[in-house]
Amino acid sequence: MFEIEWDTESGGILLVNSSANGFSPPRPVFYEELDLLGFNEFWDYPKVEEPLLWNTGRRYYYKGKLVASAKGGGIFEKPKIKLEDGYKKLSLEPVNVKLMVEKNLEALEVLENEAIDFIQDTFKKYKDKVDQVIVSYSGGKDSQVVLDLVSRTLSPDDYIVIFTDTTMEIPPTYEMYEKTKEYYTSIYPNLKFYVARNEKHSLELWKVFGPPSR
Repeated sequence: MFEIEWDTESGGILLVNSSANGFSPPRPVFYEELDLLGFNEFWDYPKVEEPLLWNTGRRYYYKGKLVASAKGGGIFEKPKIKLEDGYKKLSLEPVNVKLMVEKNLEALEVLENEAIDFIQDTFKKYKDKVDQVIVSYSGGKDSQVVLDLVSRTLSPDDYIVIFTDTTMEIPPTYEMYEKTKEYYTSIYPNLKFYVARNEKHSLELWKVFGPPSR
């Protein structure tokens, strides 16, 4: 498993074999989150698709530097924003995603090959012990990656894809499912997609046992 370091050139992260300054994997932060928290009152930044900075543990990092943190807040109130000294005024540049991917390509290929080997070994181990091999698809990034890896490892006749519709999904999730289905069936005509959905709508089920919570 790789460790992570900041990459000031791309504004992103680097996957490295070892690091004296390794840290927990951060998540990318987009302009919508900054707007929601009120950072637009302090900083200038473009409204683009690329991430602008990174977050870990409610701390915000820009090109490897801690620039702000958020405390408190809830559904009806914004958190308090603490700007670090020297970063009260800041003009953010988007992360150069293309450059970040290029600089991490070798490490990504290692991870990809390890995942493909794992899928192959797991399939061989369990294919005769189960009735059906299934890729569970939710429309999220994780299941999208899993489907991609499985589709490049197994024959389309060896597995099926099931989208679990909780009826709590937002429209882009359904759009992503339809686009994904169209894409993969165009490449693998024999690959079967199915939708699993409860007979009752989630709103009815919430009346019985309440909405989902963490």
